[in-house]
Amino acid sequence: MAKTVASKSPTNHKYLTGSTNFDSLVEELVEKQEPKIKEYIDSQEAVLVPDFVNVDRLRNRSKLGFLLSEQLKNSLLNKGVIVKAVELSRDFQLGVHGFNVLTRIQKDIKNKELSTRYAFVGTYSVTTESLIIFTKLVDLSTGNILSSASSETLVDDEIFDLERNTIQPNIRAPMVL
Repeated sequence: MAKTVASKSPTNHKYLTGSTNFDSLVEELVEKQEPKIKEYIDSQEAVLVPDFVNVDRLRNRSKLGFLLSEQLKNSLLNKGVIVKAVELSRDFQLGVHGFNVLTRIQKDIKNKELSTRYAFVGTYSVTTESLIIFTKLVDLSTGNILSSASSETLVDDEIFDLERNTIQPNIRAPMVL
């Protein structure tokens, strides 16, 4: 019985203190996708990395999503992949049908810094027992998913707190002059 439970348990990704090792969790994803990264991404080509979103609330902007995307950027940079800094929330959204461009005017994309061909898109799901994260390497010109990987760890209070705390957008009320 114990052997069965242990074989179904996710890789730990925890420090001895019990806190989550997000670096290890995300690094596992990059290592799983490394052959495809090398196959598709030229050493001088940059990729876009938007914030991770919860698959249950695709517009969610939690601290957890921000932390996971920062860890992914770090792991990719350590593998020699160039990561382009861009405010993706202005031009992209992750909707029920996937990664969407928020403009219909193709020249707007080509004229902006978004002329990059590839993006690493991350999503996650928090269950009662696990945090499961997914990354996909997407060809932005075709919409094809070129590579995908998942990783998981047991949930804890730290993960619930990061998920509960959302990043508030900087919204300003209109001013009348």
